[in-house]
Amino acid sequence: MQFLWFVIFLVQCFLSINAKWVRDVDSKIIDEIKQNPSIAYLIQFHAPWCGHCRKFEPVYEEIAKEIYDLSSTVDEFKNIRIVRIDATVYTDVANRYDVRGYPTIKFVRGPQVFAYENERAKTAVLEFLRRVNGPALRWLPSIGKFNEIRREHDVFFLFVTTNHDENDNLFNQYKDIVNRYLSQTYFYATNVSIIQQTYFSKYKTDAKSQIFAIKNEGFYLYKPEDYNNNLDEFIIKEKVATFPQVASGNIHDLIVTKRIVIIYAFKDQHELVAQKQKRNELKTQMRAYVMKHISTLRDTFQFSWSNDLDLLSNIAVWTLDEPLIFLYDSVIHKYGIYPLSSMIDSNIQLEPILDYIIKNSTEIIQYSGDTWPKRIFRPFWELYRTIISMFIEAPFISMLIIGIPASVISLICYCLCCSSSDNSSNKSKNPKKKRKDGQITEQDEDEQQSLNEDEDDEYEERIVQVEPRFIEKFIKPPDARDIPTWPIMPDDSQKSISEKKRD
Repeated sequence: MQFLWFVIFLVQCFLSINAKWVRDVDSKIIDEIKQNPSIAYLIQFHAPWCGHCRKFEPVYEEIAKEIYDLSSTVDEFKNIRIVRIDATVYTDVANRYDVRGYPTIKFVRGPQVFAYENERAKTAVLEFLRRVNGPALRWLPSIGKFNEIRREHDVFFLFVTTNHDENDNLFNQYKDIVNRYLSQTYFYATNVSIIQQTYFSKYKTDAKSQIFAIKNEGFYLYKPEDYNNNLDEFIIKEKVATFPQVASGNIHDLIVTKRIVIIYAFKDQHELVAQKQKRNELKTQMRAYVMKHISTLRDTFQFSWSNDLDLLSNIAVWTLDEPLIFLYDSVIHKYGIYPLSSMIDSNIQLEPILDYIIKNSTEIIQYSGDTWPKRIFRPFWELYRTIISMFIEAPFISMLIIGIPASVISLICYCLCCSSSDNSSNKSKNPKKKRKDGQITEQDEDEQQSLNEDEDDEYEERIVQVEPRFIEKFIKPPDARDIPTWPIMPDDSQKSISEKKRD
């Protein structure tokens, strides 16, 4: 066990030597955060044996360098410290921030804690920091600023009011939404006089305020009667972009929209450039199809793309071949697959395929993803995938973590089993005599006779092995009589019971 901790320590030292911009911390980070409530901390919780952590290390270094370079010019990147901690060693910090997997990224500023649950890419993490470290509700002073924000974000929410009224019920609901969904999307506010004569001229109303979801393809007005006066339902349904990338952290956002999720899945890490270009071309075709038909399909279908095949394989509980189109109905908890692997080498036109999938989605979605057998088998499947990925990414550390404990347990079991069998055999060969009141009790006559016979045989063997050297110098006396060489054998009637048994 000490050797295992020594190896983990060496790995940590290696990582810390290569790290230039990320600071490694320990349990003292909890007190540091309490003493600096105005400082923001981006914390990465990692494990030495985690393959995903090893992949994310260079990306995290780039994020730290980018934050350092932009901290003097960009307000959202000021007062941010990028740190990293080994959650397997400093478990008190991991438990405090409810870390359940690796790597886990948390934004902490005083009592505020936001979990990052999106793809592990530099641009996505930086966008996350812009949201959580900036103002919760941002003001749009002009139509030019509105156009600039629209180019930057795939989706954001805009509160439009005629005059600022603290007693406005819709505004109070909007502020509550802002505090709860700050880490997931952007929230803005403006006056109707600034934008009314441009894009929002067709939304004239006598109401004091309105809320819009602004996306690339258009604007969507919040109508309380369509959402049972529930602003949360509108935010949950519209905060997802029109064609987002799906990862393990945000797939839940797509599922809770209660639409049929259609995911174009592929692996972008190909040695052949041509293969990678074909897969990206299919993604471009799908995006164009979504933008063309979004007005008729948005209420029923949610389109997206992903290069995380492990995520979809965990839903299907088997290994999927790429590329493919994956369908999931969150209402009935079933999924379907339309494979594209057999057609990837040909010139694929995705529009007729998508038309077919839209028309026959109920027939394609036929596999159950939430049955009891799948629930029972899924943990074993995830464990298998985790162990395989560990040995692929970090084989030496994985052998130490899994192989050494398994060998020790096997050795202990072997020793316990062998020692018990040896003791039982010794007891059978050398039975102890029972005593009662200080006297030896009588044993069975057969057992006693067999012991006596064994002793007699051992005594005779010792006599036979003696070399008769005295016979060489022996002189026969003159008056001695010859003695027969063979001894005179007694009759059977003269033999004892032990002699008869020996004969």
